[in-house]
Order: sequence, then structure tokens, then C-alpha cells
Amino acid sequence: MKTAIATFGFGRPEYFSRMLDSLGRCPEIIDGKLDIFHYLDGGEGSEQSQLQTLIEESGIPYHSIISRTENYGVGRQLIGARREIFDQLSYDRLIMVENDIEVNPTYFTTLLNLSNWAQQFSDVGTVQAWNVEHGGEEELRPCLNQVELTNRHFVTYCITKQAWNSIKPILYDYEAKYLLKKSYANRPHYRIRAFMKRVLRRPTNAPQGKKLSPPPEAIGHPFPKISWRKAPTSQDAITSLALHQVGLVRLTTRVSHAFYFGELGVHCTPEVYAEMGFDQQGHWQWKKEDIPETFEMRYKDESGHWLYSKYR
Repeated sequence: MKTAIATFGFGRPEYFSRMLDSLGRCPEIIDGKLDIFHYLDGGEGSEQSQLQTLIEESGIPYHSIISRTENYGVGRQLIGARREIFDQLSYDRLIMVENDIEVNPTYFTTLLNLSNWAQQFSDVGTVQAWNVEHGGEEELRPCLNQVELTNRHFVTYCITKQAWNSIKPILYDYEAKYLLKKSYANRPHYRIRAFMKRVLRRPTNAPQGKKLSPPPEAIGHPFPKISWRKAPTSQDAITSLALHQVGLVRLTTRVSHAFYFGELGVHCTPEVYAEMGFDQQGHWQWKKEDIPETFEMRYKDESGHWLYSKYR
């Protein structure tokens, strides 16, 4: 499959540098087997020239640097990248990497192995090899091939063109209504939540073909309740909502191969970082021989209780 990577930068050169350095330690990147597109947002505080210098001086192979001439904001930037990679350049698969994630050299191999395995199921929407699973190296090693359903934030993940084609009408509708006339920071939250409620009233679709078909008890709705004051209104939230509406699930390896370090950002503070449990991320620095090649689903915890995940 023709696969691209999209990274995203806006300010925070120390964050972008840490993410970029980690990419340069991955064999698929060093060998140029994956096409990297660096998306640099524009506007005040963007520090585009500094980020571009980091990219060019790193020596890490890349396909293109896309420097926006204005401030797109996170929503338009991420939706735009998927539009350009899939709709315009016709890639088969895209890996999204935000600027506050550090990946292990085993990350892309594991992620692509999981994506290849998931291709047999028509109801899998995205896969990822980043998770928040507590534990040390010896505790987590026996769990390396286990896969779970997730509704976590989209810090980094892989999506196919087929899945994108299924969800993009909802994303494009959201973009046209709420992101093109206002800055992302000033998007109309109440109207977006009303939009989410309307989308949820529509009947869900059932993909054709062989399915993973998780037990109904294992499938958690990303938004059990749309609160007028608290429900998230980001493009990630709408992506999660869209996947649910078209009958697609999200998969993650139980054990992470990356580390999310974004304590400070558009949607995060040190307090939120701790509240979400990111300060307790378990061991993630694995070796080549630890890369799983086959996978098994895990729907219950060690006590026999159904695993549960909502968007957070």
C-alpha cells in the first residue's frame, strides 16, 4: 500500500524537534519507505522558518513541506492534510503524527503490521500503536500482541483511504459550517454540539464484508452524552463521532510504542495531562525483537470486566 506520513507543526520548536528526532531513528524513515509531508501552519507565533530549518538540517528524508500562508488552526490543518493526501494525491494509507509525540524505532513497523492485519476486517476505521497502559517492561512484554478498542485522543494513528472516504462527508460538512469563517480557537461550540446531536440522530451504517464484529458489550460510544457546556468540539471529536456513525471501530495495541509528552498545547495543561493519566504512561521503548507480527483482540480485563473507553 502506498503510505504517507503527515506531521504537524505550529510554534513549539522544542516539541517539533523532539518528534522529528524520534522519526529519524525509525528504519522505515531512514530507508525512505514512507513519504513524509510536513504541514506547518501559518500566522502569528507559527515560527515556520525555524521549523523548516529543523526539518532541512535534520537530514531526515521527506517528500514535501507545506507551509500555510495563514493560520488554518488545528481543525482545518488536519482535515486539509487528509484531503490532500487522499483526495488529491491518492495515497492508500496515511499515518498522522502530531508534534508532541515521540515514537520508538519499533513504532512504524508495529503500526503497519497492525494495519495490515486489520485490512481483513471491513469495520476497522483506524489503528494506532500509542496507548496509555500503565506498567513496566517485564509486566507489559507478555501483552505486546494484544489489541483493544479505543476512543482515546487522536495523537497519532493510521487510517486508510477507504475509511476516510466513509467519514469525510461528515468532516467536510463540519469544516464548511464551523471552521472556514472563524478561527479554530473561536469556533462556535454550542452550534457544533447541536451539529453533533443531529449527526447522532442519523441511523448508523453497517459495512459490508468480513467484519471484526466486536461484542456489543465491548463497543463504547465515544460520546455517551453531548453536554452543551463540556462536550469536545474539535475535529478529532468529530472524526471519532463520524467513525462511530459509519460503523467503524478504532483499534490500538494494548502496549504503547510511543510517548505523548504534550503537557502544554491548545487543548492541554499540566493539570489536564495528569487528569487524563498521561503522566502514568507505561514502558514504551521496545527493541526490534519485541515487534508483534500477529495480534489478538482483548475485550475484557483480568477480572473479566468489559473494557470501556470514551473519547478523552
